[in-house]
Amino acid sequence: MKPLHVLAIHRYYWPDSPPYAAMLKEIVKIWSQAGHDVDVLTSQPSYKKNIDNQRLPRLVQESGITVQRLSLHNESGRPFVRIYNAFKLGFEILRKAIFNHYDIIMISTSPPVLGGWFAAIASKIHSSRFIYHCMDIHPEVGRISGEFSNSTIFRCLSKMDSFSCNTANPVVVLSDDMAQSIRDRDGCNNVKIEVINNFSLPSGESLLKDIPIPFGDNVFTVLFAGNIGRFQDLDNVLTAMEILSDNRNIEFIFMGEGVEKNKLKKRAISTGVNVKFISQQSIEIAKEVMKRVDLGYVGLIKGVVRYAYPSKIMTYLEQGCPVLVAVEEGSDLANDVHRCKYGFTVEPGDAKALANLLLELSKNMNWTKKMKKSALDKSNKEYSFDMAMSKWTKLLVE
Repeated sequence: MKPLHVLAIHRYYWPDSPPYAAMLKEIVKIWSQAGHDVDVLTSQPSYKKNIDNQRLPRLVQESGITVQRLSLHNESGRPFVRIYNAFKLGFEILRKAIFNHYDIIMISTSPPVLGGWFAAIASKIHSSRFIYHCMDIHPEVGRISGEFSNSTIFRCLSKMDSFSCNTANPVVVLSDDMAQSIRDRDGCNNVKIEVINNFSLPSGESLLKDIPIPFGDNVFTVLFAGNIGRFQDLDNVLTAMEILSDNRNIEFIFMGEGVEKNKLKKRAISTGVNVKFISQQSIEIAKEVMKRVDLGYVGLIKGVVRYAYPSKIMTYLEQGCPVLVAVEEGSDLANDVHRCKYGFTVEPGDAKALANLLLELSKNMNWTKKMKKSALDKSNKEYSFDMAMSKWTKLLVE
């Protein structure tokens, strides 16, 4: 088979810190190893504004992959900068498409809507095949957060993204719920969609002495690991822990960073709940912590499950860590948890139900051994790294 010339685009790329930055590195590495000619268009590391981001060469060959990095500003809390960055990246996508005959152009949903729209237009310049990797569905997620609450802006962005989806071959989403949300749009019922979920990132071995958590004896420990943001139903967790404030043998750990962290931390301190906050850790340490806790928490506020999927669940399962999922009953994720018996579910926003479930599980832990095995089985059968890479290899040549 003739090697393909591929352009893969994402706002962030390894060694920047978002999980997809490392996931894309693994995907394009597999493509390059298969003999394809791969270019990556991204930015200088800039995801976190409070650290000294390393500046890397503008153009470099990494393991046979050509990586071009644009100078884009940190976007945290700066919507106009985010729009400027999206257009700067978009115009570079068009420029590269004009001067390079790419067989395939792939972009994820960062930047949302505009990135996919520019990539869809670029794919038409030389009739390139367009792969649209939707890690979440915009502008619907933005409407839930209030970011795209203006009806005129929402309609405009929805039409742009629908154009991108109809141009794509295929749109790649993480769940059947996400696929259905696209098909529910006007004019999108014939969009070609593939469901390929994410995978747990490879890691080395961690040293036990590096684990930053003093695990107590006879303490039922629940872990939330990842982005401490607006969509994870974390205020509800604090409310549940306040209900359980007299039960000191139940502990909740937040491991990570995010826009909601300081607010939640202040609230936890003021109420005296049994909650710990630790900073974002390496993937090696995070995995070791997951192995040692009793439950991993995954939450989405109401409505979001139709447009996004909490990919951290794959990492929990890989460590044999059962999950407690706050998500609507009847959703693809909730049904999967029940069917494969690797965790428990509770309705998002129901703090009393969450508190009662934690109390019940902490008092009777006969479920632990069987559910840990179910978590490992689920990971090995459906979410292994090798299985994910085989799907991405196959997708490229279909």
